[in-house]
Amino acid sequence: MKQLEKTLLMTDLDGTLLPSDKRLAAVDLAAIDRFRHAGGTFSIATGRTLQAAQRYLDALHLDMPCILFNGAVIYDPVSKTVLDAVTLPADAVQMTRKVLDAFPDVSTEILRLNATYVSHLTEHEKVHLQICQVEPILMEPEEIPKDGWLKVLFTIAAERMPALIDFFAQQAWNCVDFVQSEAHFYEMLPKGVTKGSALRSYRTICHLEDWKIAAAGDFDNDLEMLRAADLSACPSNAQPCVKAAADVQLKNSCDMHAIAEWIDQML
Repeated sequence: MKQLEKTLLMTDLDGTLLPSDKRLAAVDLAAIDRFRHAGGTFSIATGRTLQAAQRYLDALHLDMPCILFNGAVIYDPVSKTVLDAVTLPADAVQMTRKVLDAFPDVSTEILRLNATYVSHLTEHEKVHLQICQVEPILMEPEEIPKDGWLKVLFTIAAERMPALIDFFAQQAWNCVDFVQSEAHFYEMLPKGVTKGSALRSYRTICHLEDWKIAAAGDFDNDLEMLRAADLSACPSNAQPCVKAAADVQLKNSCDMHAIAEWIDQML
């Protein structure tokens, strides 16, 4: 029996596995290979869409399903099929419009499985699209097909984020959930959907009931995944709330190969 047989390592991408330049590092890739050679299984859980994550799925040679859209989708890159998906209610259209009317400096990404729709391009949104290497469809929320909305990403300047969060807190929008996923990003997700809820479904869908699942993340949107895992870790650049929740606080940041550090610990 190999050392890490029946062990799944599920890691966040941005801020955890990916360094600031968004390029997979050779050090981390070599560590993942060692992890697999020892019998471990590797996958990712990300807020990214399928389009934005695809190049990493290919580079990592994933042979297990992954979690996308911050938990709204479980996707099998081998069969190229969606194993599970939870969508936003139709009310998300009116909610998105109300935010746009209240905050002219907000840009929204309405995310469906195979398309990214953008209401208008702010400078922060242009940078995000460039990082994700996604070509958006410019369209107002009311013009987008109402079915299949997996999440809505609101992009705003970091100093304006408290005002945006306060606005959401004043609304009686109980049919959806919200989470901050980066300094500039606030997300509308289907009710009850997190990376943690997806990981619990993943365990059942992939028949991993007797497996040990280790998870790593750095931001608020990773918290529920860390809590749902059997063992959790975070890089040194993680948010304070994530450091408090993780079982292991790694010495290295995402720019200094934190995932390689954790794999070497497990080995």
